[in-house]
Amino acid sequence: MATIIEDVLSHLNIKPTPFAKSIGVHPTQIFDLKSGKIKSISPSMAEKILSVYPFFSRLWLITGEGSMFKESSTMVNNLPLEEASENKERLIPFYDVETTGGFEGRVSSSDDGPLVGYIQPGGWFDGHETAAIRHVGDSMTEYPNGCVLAVREVKEKRLLVPGRNYVIETSEYRVTKRVQRGSSPTTLMLYSTNTEKYDDGRLVHEPFEVEFEDIRRIFSVLGYIVNQSGEFRLIKP
Repeated sequence: MATIIEDVLSHLNIKPTPFAKSIGVHPTQIFDLKSGKIKSISPSMAEKILSVYPFFSRLWLITGEGSMFKESSTMVNNLPLEEASENKERLIPFYDVETTGGFEGRVSSSDDGPLVGYIQPGGWFDGHETAAIRHVGDSMTEYPNGCVLAVREVKEKRLLVPGRNYVIETSEYRVTKRVQRGSSPTTLMLYSTNTEKYDDGRLVHEPFEVEFEDIRRIFSVLGYIVNQSGEFRLIKP
């Protein structure tokens, strides 16, 4: 019989080590839960999981009882596209991918992840949001590690507004940064809002340039969603 954590990993289509990283725990804890060495998910571990994957049921994570998913959740898991189109509420896709402000220069891969489900955003962001993705990292101080960003894809690069935050995706990485004009008309400069410095005075999260031609997609960040004690908290800029 599969353990609860095995069911979680299977549903998310994710391996133990990246899952552990996503919720901020050591991989050993996940492997011990998977093997049964640790018998059950602790309440504190459940909260870490829910902070990143808020559609799971807290009761189910801890006890295995009831439904895997939270009935009152705004997530509509595994909802077929034809049902989504018929649903009266407008739905936006929530993909199991990461965008990151970076951990001392490390960024997320731009590989596409599986569709986890759908979010019914209602009027949270005035109907402008087109997708939701997870944000990890510590270089963008306004976005907590593990929160879900509500984003809108920008089709015209000329419409980018300097000083605003965007998710920039190239063939190599996906990052959340504050955008400014680059050193030439063909580049963008990407800044972090965390101004932490090393002892020698250098920024931990240094700005860097990206060529327009290297950008695959751009998303405007409208706000973010966090799960606090089972309740969604919606935050706009």
